[in-house]
Amino acid sequence: MENLQFAQGILRELRQKAEADGEKLLTYLIDMAYLEASDRIRAHWIGSHEHEGRRAKG
Repeated sequence: MENLQFAQGILRELRQKAEADGEKLLTYLIDMAYLEASDRIRAHWIGSHEHEGRRAKG
């Protein structure tokens, strides 16, 4: 998870730089990678919280 969060941060920075340089296609591709990382982080967070909820009810 730590590596995924690190990659997400780097992708955010790269996207900003690519956008500032007017690189539309590169900005789009980096944005897709950033969104994928964000989705995986969110899914992991939701999954871990659902697991905690089940444990508390059990």
